[in-house]
Order: sequence, then structure tokens, then C-alpha cells
Amino acid sequence: MTATASTAALRPRKASAADLPAITETLALAFYDDPVVSWCVEEGARRRQLSPTFFGAVAKSYLAYDETYAVDEGVSAALWAPPGAADDEELPTVLGEILEADAERLFEVFGLMAQAHPVEPHYYLFLLGTRPEWQGRGLGSSLMAPVLERCDRDRVPAYLEATSERNLPLYLRHGFEVTAEIQIPGGPTMWPMWRAPK
Repeated sequence: MTATASTAALRPRKASAADLPAITETLALAFYDDPVVSWCVEEGARRRQLSPTFFGAVAKSYLAYDETYAVDEGVSAALWAPPGAADDEELPTVLGEILEADAERLFEVFGLMAQAHPVEPHYYLFLLGTRPEWQGRGLGSSLMAPVLERCDRDRVPAYLEATSERNLPLYLRHGFEVTAEIQIPGGPTMWPMWRAPK
């Protein structure tokens, strides 16, 4: 995959099951050094080994919401859940089985996220990831655009948790505002962010 892909190949589109291998690889690469993921699975080689299975399970689960976006080159992906979407009750169990000894930390993070999660109907951006060598080229912005445009048209808010301070400016540029901080005991900080329709 070259860094000279055409503009058309980098346009956001709804993902399908055929995109899952590329989405899985992209998220595993994008989140390898994420502060929260690194806290959940501290040992680098183990994190590298588990990440494809972990993110593959997440991507497969979120594909059912029909709000996953990708680009043809497969280098960036956004996993959204629409307002009122039912939680995949099996996903935490599946992820716990994948992480085994590290599952306790993951469940601690999920518990803190659940406490801060708003009850008002909203679009929820669970994951937005771009392969490291493609970052900084506007792919994250383009993958958020279809849903944020719908949010504005239909007057629906959006929500996410930023897991890295480095990513805050991206979300702030798109109208999200930090509403709180989630401090993981003995771990990193997460930032819940809310976006009112524009």
C-alpha cells in the first residue's frame, strides 16, 4: 500500500464484512501505543499479539450497527453506534476471553466509561483509527464527516471518549467539547467529549 492513493480511494464509505480484515489491522496498528490500551495490556509483545483478535471482535460487533466507515485503501476506520442502539451484551465476554489475565483492567475501564456515558440519545464514536504512516492527512476528519453531517441535519448530538491528549485537538476542531475527565486509578486519563448539533 503506497502513500500515493488517489483521492477517490480515500473517500469515506460505509464498511462491509469484506472490510473487516483491513479495519482490524488498521485499528490494531493505530491503537498499539494508545495510553489506555497500553495500560490494559502493558507488555508490548503481548499487546501486539492480542490486538488483531481484540480489534477484530470489536469491529465485527460494531459492523452490525451499520455505522462503520472506512476508505478503499483500508488505512483508516471509524466505528459508530447510532442513537438507541442496543449494546452487544456478548462483546465484553468475548474481549475478556481474548485478554485473559488483562481482562480485569479492561472491565475497570469499561465500568468507568459506562458511569460517564450520557443517557440522552446520540451517535457514539467508539473508535476512530488511522494507520500511523497515514496519520495527519485528514482521514479521521473525513471519516467523521458523514455522521457529523447527519447529526447536524437531524439535530442529534454525538459523543466519544478521547483516550489520548494528542487526539483532543482533532475532536475540538469538529465541535466536540470536553465534558469531564475519567481518571483510571493508577492509569491514564480519558476525556468524555460531547458535540451538540451545529
